[in-house]
Amino acid sequence: MMAPSHAATGLLVGVLTTAAMAPAMSVGPPELLAGAALGAGAALLPDIDHPDSTVARAHGPLTRGLAHGARWVSAEIHRRTATPEDAVADGAHRFLWHTPVAAVATGVLVGLGAAASGVVLGAVLWFTLGLGLLGLAQNLPRGRRRKRLMSWPVVTLGAALGAAALVHGGVAHGPFAGAVVGVGMLTGALGDGLTRSGVPLAWPFAVKGRRWAMIGLPRRTRFATGTWPERLVCWGSLISAPLAVLALA
Repeated sequence: MMAPSHAATGLLVGVLTTAAMAPAMSVGPPELLAGAALGAGAALLPDIDHPDSTVARAHGPLTRGLAHGARWVSAEIHRRTATPEDAVADGAHRFLWHTPVAAVATGVLVGLGAAASGVVLGAVLWFTLGLGLLGLAQNLPRGRRRKRLMSWPVVTLGAALGAAALVHGGVAHGPFAGAVVGVGMLTGALGDGLTRSGVPLAWPFAVKGRRWAMIGLPRRTRFATGTWPERLVCWGSLISAPLAVLALA
């Protein structure tokens, strides 16, 4: 599973995307930390279509229900839009939610909500922070402590405390949250494009007659999950993210 590396790359991308918003808003430590939380969780969101994913386990019954709903939506959209040239598939995992269209649409909705209400921003922070915490916790050594930290009640409570601290700390509410979530989701999808499976980055446009063409790096340069290239990306991002916060704060 790529959840730890998704969360790590999203963490870094969230900080950098938030910093890039500086010409349009005031960006300080609260915003950079919020961006890290939003990005880490959003990079895992494309896997909302899998019932055993980190996303599905993060907030217990809530995310399990969302995962089943997202899986059904993905399968239906695939069934209705697939061409005769597309490979036979159920359209559930690594389809709709791994497209740039899904990332942009989710980002726009989050941005509109966060701009309209600080309550919405707090809820989004809580949700994404929970995903990010569970993803990052998988980098810890295996054992009872890690197992306890990864239980959904602990994750949900920790995310609530973290989100409350960010809101109380004065994080600005505005469309920046949507930008970070959208870029974070795209980062997660592109990360899967580095592996041997590829993702449907061109949807809804057809590539050689296939609307769900799986696109990625040239096959010789792709890698399997759990191998050293993925670990290099993961730990490089984990080290770079806090350094970026310190440099930009």
